[in-house]
Amino acid sequence: MNIVFDFGGVLMRHNRAGCLQALREIMPEERIVHVLGFGTERRDTLRHRFETGQCNTQTFLNQVMACCHPGTTEQQVIDAWNTMHAGIEDKTWAQMEKLHNKGHRLYLMSNTDDIHWQHTLALYRDRIETLFEKVFLSFEEKTVKPDEAFFKAVNQRIEPNAAQTLFVDDMEANRLAAEQFAGWKTYASVDELIQTEKMI
Repeated sequence: MNIVFDFGGVLMRHNRAGCLQALREIMPEERIVHVLGFGTERRDTLRHRFETGQCNTQTFLNQVMACCHPGTTEQQVIDAWNTMHAGIEDKTWAQMEKLHNKGHRLYLMSNTDDIHWQHTLALYRDRIETLFEKVFLSFEEKTVKPDEAFFKAVNQRIEPNAAQTLFVDDMEANRLAAEQFAGWKTYASVDELIQTEKMI
């Protein structure tokens, strides 16, 4: 069985309030919304360009720094940005390990950027490389969920002989896109997946 997991909001807990507060300390509120697009799904923002690989890390940092209060350092920007990550619970890792040990093929499919992903690897590289067959990241794929292109690209590159592919994502728009564009069966959480499919 293929199981494709969203990362942030499903495996990695989000700390939106903490990230917003950290950003407020280094830049004016209006730039958080209009430049970074924080808290919106707008596609005309720096955050969207970064998540879709339209700008690299240094370009992103340069443009954010231009919006920050004088004296703000690159490391402060990186630290504020990574405040979004609130860690992965031991329970979640245990669930992933059980699914992996039962022979299911696990994949990650994430709307993310290079700064967030490097932070993730610094914390969890060994577990990710051990438990997941492949990782599909928006900034590398140049597209984001819920775009049709992202789902079709992933569907073509995962284990083709699985009887069915299951998809776990906390965003309804992404689940609907997965059903429509890839024909996957979807769930809103890991717990819902496990309880419904009786996989553990």
